[in-house]
Amino acid sequence: MKKGHRMYSYFQECCHNAKNMYNTTNFYIRQVYTGLTQEKELQPLQKEVLDHIHKNIGKMNDTQRLAYQKKLEKEKLKPKEEQKEITCNLFSEPNFEKPYVDYNFLDALFKAMIQNDYRALPTQCSQSIMKGLFQNWKSFFASLKDYKKNPNKYAGPPRIPKYIRSSEKEILYTNQDCIIKNDRFLKFPKTKLQLNIGKLGFTEGKLKQVRVIPKYNEYVVELVIDVPSEQQMIEENARYMSIDLGIDNLATIVTNTGMKPVLVKGKHIKSINQYYNKMKSHFTSVLRNGKQTNEGPFTSKRIEKLHQKRYLKIKDVFHKVSHHIVKLAQEEEVCKIVIGQNKSWKQETNMGKRNNQTFCHIPHSLLIQMITYKANAVGIQVVVTEESYTSKASFLDNDFIPTYGENDQNTTFSGKRIKRGIYRSANKTLIHADVNAAANILR
Repeated sequence: MKKGHRMYSYFQECCHNAKNMYNTTNFYIRQVYTGLTQEKELQPLQKEVLDHIHKNIGKMNDTQRLAYQKKLEKEKLKPKEEQKEITCNLFSEPNFEKPYVDYNFLDALFKAMIQNDYRALPTQCSQSIMKGLFQNWKSFFASLKDYKKNPNKYAGPPRIPKYIRSSEKEILYTNQDCIIKNDRFLKFPKTKLQLNIGKLGFTEGKLKQVRVIPKYNEYVVELVIDVPSEQQMIEENARYMSIDLGIDNLATIVTNTGMKPVLVKGKHIKSINQYYNKMKSHFTSVLRNGKQTNEGPFTSKRIEKLHQKRYLKIKDVFHKVSHHIVKLAQEEEVCKIVIGQNKSWKQETNMGKRNNQTFCHIPHSLLIQMITYKANAVGIQVVVTEESYTSKASFLDNDFIPTYGENDQNTTFSGKRIKRGIYRSANKTLIHADVNAAANILR
């Protein structure tokens, strides 16, 4: 959805309201949590939030009691053997022993307050944003608990969820907020405007969700449709394919079916990234010339357009590569594709300044996602596995392959890489280095 589209301003307002809703929810959670877990005197904002809770807690519990009475009356209409026990769950104010508000508490508080950001969106949209944020907080507490037991697993102590600094956030609509009319038009809440979705309206299945994602000053509208699928996964037939991802060779493909290894060159991706890095450096230097680190903008329309062009070019290449890989897997009748990917391989890479930049700027995860959903669509299972030391171990000599950081102390290998792209095994046999790595991934 580009600028000039009649629904552009509607999506702009909705995504801006979604950002406000996320930050407002996070603000209340943070003020309660930080205010009641620190021994310092409460700050003005912390006092304000706790005062809001104190003023509205009675109204929140009145609503709970009313809902309880309605449920109780409804249960009494059922036969006695089908009646369930109903409890009245009342809210209590957060305190030093329980310095946290959950989703139900904050949802009831915003309804009692008639909170502006909560009311600016359809109720289910606001609630989905809140649920997503509360999931982030649950992950934070789980990570914090695990960090105290195993600090070596983390680069640093977990931090509380941050506010969204951008002006917009993606928004999710349920099938109660959005409906497809006349098999052609998508109707959105709080507007009379409708979006023409063309052939998508004739898709068999039930509309589950609509996502509006702000991206590069445009809006991407995604429809999640529950389509009945008759595709069955291919039965186990001991025919496998493995893929080693890299830079010069974007993907090295090896199978156990007797097919010759296939190399997918990555020079086009490198060329796209080199041009992107060169132009971004130039535009940034012009934008930041004479400015301190804490002043002035850090991006511009030219830089955003550059981001978009790079993303679309790489996405186009990856779609073609993933299609070719899945087609090759079908021709070889494989039942499973194994892809090598290491945890934190982008963060902990150490290949030199230039190679680090090239490797980290290739979105291998996007390629893995494309291969996965395209392979699953034709019944082929995809497994992503740990691939550390697959390039050092010798496939021909059946070397033991350790896991990085776990059982890799004093490990020796039979062969070694003697020059760029060539690996020599123990009996002096030469093999392509990436083919050796891909074959080890298959093991």
